[in-house]
This record gives sequence, C-alpha cells and structure tokens, in this order.
Amino acid sequence: MKTTFGPKKIMFPCPTTLVVTGSFEKANIVTIAWVSLLSSSPPTLGISVGQNGFSGNEIKKNGNFSVNIASANIMTESDFCGINSGKDIDKFKATGLTKLPSKIIMSPIIKECPLNLECKLVDANIVGITNHFIGEIVETHIDTDKLRNVNIYNSFDIEAINPLIYIGGAREYRVLGRKVGDTYQIGKNLKVKE
Repeated sequence: MKTTFGPKKIMFPCPTTLVVTGSFEKANIVTIAWVSLLSSSPPTLGISVGQNGFSGNEIKKNGNFSVNIASANIMTESDFCGINSGKDIDKFKATGLTKLPSKIIMSPIIKECPLNLECKLVDANIVGITNHFIGEIVETHIDTDKLRNVNIYNSFDIEAINPLIYIGGAREYRVLGRKVGDTYQIGKNLKVKE
C-alpha cells in the first residue's frame, strides 16, 4: 500500500551547494540543493533559483557562476547563506568563508568547499516560478588532500570530502552513510528471469 499526496517538491538526497555569483570584489553566495548533472560531453549541470532572488539576476547579468560542494563542517554557514539575501548582507564577510579566484570565470570559488566547479551560463529558462540555469563546467577544483591520486580527478575520497546532504521535503541535513555497492557492477549479479 502507498499513501498519495498529489504534486509535492520532494527529492532526496541532494547535494548542498554554495553557488557564487558576481565578481571577486563583489560576490554573493546562495545555498542551492536543486542541482543536477545534465550531460557529460560537454560536462554541464543545472541549478534552480527562485525568480525573485538576487542571485538569479546576477547569474543572468554576469553569464557565469561557481558551484561549490559544501562539506558537513560548514553546515551552519551553508544554511545562513540560504536564509539571507545578498541584497542585504555580504555573506563572505558574515560567514568568514574565503573567496579564491577562479581560473576561467569571473565569479570566485570558496576555499572551504572541497569541490568547486566553474560554470559558464549556456542556457536559462523559467519553469513555474523558478529560474533554471544550465552551466557548462569549464574548470574543476578538488582539494588535493581529498584525492587518492593527484593525477586522477575521480580518485577523490568521498569520506574525506564529507558532503553535506539536503533531504528535500523533510528539510533536514544529513551526511553520507557507508558504501553498499559499486555502480555498473552490482547489477551484473542479477540473473534475468525467463
């Protein structure tokens, strides 16, 4: 048996990301959990931002943004950036988070986030009351001490990264649990029933 509720905004788990807009001198941070990879070639991701917010207008104006994956140790700062407007406060100054210059785009990245993605805006649409931005990932930064092999990007240690996870619908933060299997492998154990 299942209980139905009609259309609701519920999805989990979602990464807690700090999206930075603007220039190095005047940057803003907004917390966004509605983030998803969209394509691998070129690598693109999508983010959803409310239409009435400061950050959406900054992304449209500047044509770029950085997506910074928050770790659990900056949970308080991450939540703060999601409940305060960049129109009213300098979130870098208020939280003590550190701006680092990006290599390719104008918007900075955040030092305290173990994974940072520089994105150039390639498309923008409105669905319902939400801006949907598609960004091409043009540079990837990973904390060196979170890599098992500094020459291989996907050798990151997810436990060391300790990403902060948002549970949509329940409105709570979590951390990852233990590994339970390897993708593209575990399914090979299932025998097809005739």
